[in-house]
Formats: sequence, structure tokens, C-alpha cells
Amino acid sequence: MSKVYRVLGLMSGTSLDGVDAAIIETDGERIFDWDVSRSIDFHSLDRKELQTVTDRARDWNFVGPEPNVFIRAERHVDDLHMRAIDSFLTDEGIEEIHDISLIGYHGQTVLHDAEKGRTLQLGDGQSLADHFGVPCVYDFRTEDVAAGGQGAPLAPIYHKALVAQAGLAGVTAVLNLGGVGNVTIIAGNEILATDTGPANGPLDSFLEQRGLGLDIGGSMSEAGVADFETVDRWLKADFFQRDWPKSADRYDFDVIDDLTQASVADGAATLCAFTALSAARTIGQMGRRPDRVIVCGGGRRNRTIMTMLALELGCPVQPAEAFGWDSDAIEAQAFAFLAVRVLLGLPNSFPTTTGVPVPTVGGQIAYPSSSRGSRGGE
Repeated sequence: MSKVYRVLGLMSGTSLDGVDAAIIETDGERIFDWDVSRSIDFHSLDRKELQTVTDRARDWNFVGPEPNVFIRAERHVDDLHMRAIDSFLTDEGIEEIHDISLIGYHGQTVLHDAEKGRTLQLGDGQSLADHFGVPCVYDFRTEDVAAGGQGAPLAPIYHKALVAQAGLAGVTAVLNLGGVGNVTIIAGNEILATDTGPANGPLDSFLEQRGLGLDIGGSMSEAGVADFETVDRWLKADFFQRDWPKSADRYDFDVIDDLTQASVADGAATLCAFTALSAARTIGQMGRRPDRVIVCGGGRRNRTIMTMLALELGCPVQPAEAFGWDSDAIEAQAFAFLAVRVLLGLPNSFPTTTGVPVPTVGGQIAYPSSSRGSRGGE
């Protein structure tokens, strides 16, 4: 029987709202248990600092050494994740970090432009490995991009394991709606994936610009009327003309300046339509009509998006919880799963998921400099 690892996965997305942490038990092929998961929110000052460095990254042309601001920000990202792990373990009553075999550390994406061969995730796995005395896998995307892939999405191989565990027959699409949308289509042993376009990113930015909170349930967008003429114009952008698999950065869909004359409700409805139509059209282009679409990420809570998706796709569209999955933890779980695959030399990206020419492992492994971590050491 293959070895089963108990792994801590960490994910901090482009929404900059905090760290998702999850523990799973896996052999890198199958999921044996989901242990615990939790989201640890960033303080507003931390979010502001990360937003500043993200804005700086968009102006950097990758010539010469990394600017000092990235080096300082990486230390800050590492510190935020170490504190998040400490808080998570304390709250879950886990006293010994060495009950964990491995850490999967995504880090913080501040730039992703695969078309130009550029991706940058801040996060030094060596810092976490030394601090906790546990091996840490990190920097999952760079190898794929360097080999000619898109570097995203990386969760599809985990989605395939989830679908297998659920025993779902036929064609299943797993649609993740975070800052950017991405979809995995599983048909037997076949796995296809791509980013679909915008998800919550533009909507969140629009509401923030108007001095409002998030439209989590969709009540603001439900009250509005979508401007489909504007959405059709947005869907003519270069990203939507490219063949899949393709990847995007949250800021590739910077459209909210087109909504200056729109009411809050109409603007929110229009951005929800942009998310739903871009996802539906991308799925239609992939040549596998799904029997069901399972939605994870924050977008699953938005009733407007979910209703529009069902109308566009013509098949059942359900949140991940309908299948017993913890949607808020899926990406953190995925990077725990990917970490084991890196350790075992198993590929995480494929020609049909990132466009990389050959299946690629990706990720670096940092081993503790000593056997003693600062938590749980002997």
C-alpha cells in the first residue's frame, strides 16, 4: 500500500483577504480524509501592503534583480503565513507540528502574465521549513511557465481526485470562481482545464470603488439589470479570442471604468453577467458538454451568478457543498495534494490543463536546516 501523508496546505488568493489553511491525508493519487480547515483573515494594513506590492509588480518588466520592495514583501508574506499556521494549529488543538508530514505553500501571487513568460509568487518555503521543522513545497508555477505552460490552473489534478472520490459518472465540470475563474472538465481519465475569465475580482473592485462591501449573496446584483451590450463588448477582448488552455491575472479584466454611469445594482448585475457568460462560453469551447457543473470559490454564494450560469449552461449547476466538499478549503487542500505529488515526482500540470508541452512536476522542496522547528520541536 502506498504511503499516506498528512499535509498542511496554504492558499492566499488575489482577493488579498487572508490565508486558507487545510489538512488532508493523501498518497498523491487519492484522498483518504479531509481533517480540518480554516480561513485566517488579513488585517486591513496587511491587505493594503500586499495591494501596494501587487501594483508595483504590474509596472516591473522583469529586467534586472527583483526590486527591494518584493524582498521585503516576501518576508512579510512568510510572516503572515507563519502566524496563520500558528493560529490555525492552536485553534484546532494540534500541539505537535510534527504530526504534519509536509507543508504545501502557494505564497502570494503579485504578477501572472504567462503570455510573456512571467509569474511571481512571493513566499520562501525555506523560511517555513526552518520555522516549523517540517519540509515545505513551494513555487509551484515557475517551472510550468518556464517550460512554455500557462502556470495555471494547477488545481485540476486535485479536482479529478475529488470527482473520483465522489463516484461521479459522465462529464463533470468543476468551476472555481475566485478572483479569476477557472474550470476543470473531467470525463473518465480525461482532464481538461483553463482559466475562464473574470470571477469576483472586478465585482469586488467595483463595489470597493463605490465605498461598499462585497455582494456575497448577490442581493445587490439581483436588484439590477445587466447591460449585455457592454458585456458582449468586453467579451471581444484578446483573452477570449485565444485558444484554451490559457491563464489570466485578476487585473486582465480591468473594466469597471466603463460603469461610471451605471447604478450600483446595474453595475453589479453587469459584472455578474460578465463572469457567467465568460465561463459558459469557455466551457462550450472545450468540446465536452458537462452533465453537471460544480461551483466552488466565493462566487458560488452569489445567487445572481449561479442563476445566470444555470441559464447559460443548460445543466445542473450546484455549489461544492452539495457533494460534501468544503468549497472554502478546496484550493488550500489542492496545494497540500500537489505538495505530495512534488515530493513523489508526480506531474501537477499537463498539456490539456496548462498547455505545457509535457507533463510537469513543478514546485521546489525546502527541507529544514535543522531537525528542530520553533514549534513542536524536541
